[in-house]
Amino acid sequence: MSTIIRAATSAEFLSLVPHLLGCTPVRSLVLVPFVGSRTLGALRADLPVEADTDDLDRIASTLIGLVCKVSHVDALALVVYTDDPVGATPRSHAALIDALLSRADICGLELRDALAVGPDGWTSYLDDAGARPHAEPAPVGGDDHALDADQFVRAELPELGLLRTEHLARLGLELENGLADTWSASAATAALHLSDPCVLFEDVVDAEPDPDDVPRLAGMMWALQRPALRDVALTQWATDLPTGDRALDAQLAFLDGDPIDEDLAETLLGEGEVPDVRRLTRGLDVCRHVAAAAPPALRPGPLAAAAWLSWALGRSTHAGTYAAQARAIDDEHGLAGIVLALVAGQRLPEWAFRREPPVAAATSPAGTGWSRGYPGR
Repeated sequence: MSTIIRAATSAEFLSLVPHLLGCTPVRSLVLVPFVGSRTLGALRADLPVEADTDDLDRIASTLIGLVCKVSHVDALALVVYTDDPVGATPRSHAALIDALLSRADICGLELRDALAVGPDGWTSYLDDAGARPHAEPAPVGGDDHALDADQFVRAELPELGLLRTEHLARLGLELENGLADTWSASAATAALHLSDPCVLFEDVVDAEPDPDDVPRLAGMMWALQRPALRDVALTQWATDLPTGDRALDAQLAFLDGDPIDEDLAETLLGEGEVPDVRRLTRGLDVCRHVAAAAPPALRPGPLAAAAWLSWALGRSTHAGTYAAQARAIDDEHGLAGIVLALVAGQRLPEWAFRREPPVAAATSPAGTGWSRGYPGR
């Protein structure tokens, strides 16, 4: 269910934008699509540093094109987050806003607002008023402290402590060496988890990651380093356990020359049924924990998996960060390269654009309402 958050003014709307993104962005353009008076989430893009008219037209066409892909969208609002004072004239990034408004008008999208947030406050591109005081994020519950962070901070890996990381590195190397008769008890436990990979993948999304369960994390680290098992895990987290079992059987059959079933391949391309956000998020948490504790040689697998899961959740900024870290260790890592290409091409999974129409519009004294939607970034 969506959380209905009513706003009557532009200032109140600005206070809600960080909740749509899960952060307070910097040097960013945010596009907020609407159906009637309800939002369908938010799309963040980096502000162009310098661009001529042709570049701005191309950027505007691409971004408005993404908004138009959202099911049932009929309006949008724009917010620029800039390091430049917004009370100055001419206004920062006004040419970009003009290009976006022109393209939105061609596509039949109603404009709700066009705002700019800078160090001196906020203003609207639609009037001649100067900078107004900053709007603080509205308190709507959840992890409000995270809203103080920018779009990059949440991509940082968790701190697990030296003892855990050393233990996990040791178990990982034991499993990699494959000498079962010399394994420690912890390594044997990790190998036992791998006896049925799909059960392991399901167990880790059933609960929050436990950094003290080092054998389970070591089993995940070993699996995520192997493309076939990694793809099974990602497919299963985006669907369910029976589909994971099918994906594992398909990977084994692929070794004998059989093609992968089309519906399984579609999932990794961001097509098919809309995934359960909770499962994807739990899988991402596990991959982040494993990557944080893994020795550098065993880190590209979990980093690339974290990149794909971030992309699947619509968090392209984080996806690019994790994929670049994986490529910095292994410059030929396949999945990391694919995710980087997706991010560079501004492609999001198709399920990010499929939304059910709202049952009823949210109302407020001004007749305008916003609701928290898909966590697109």
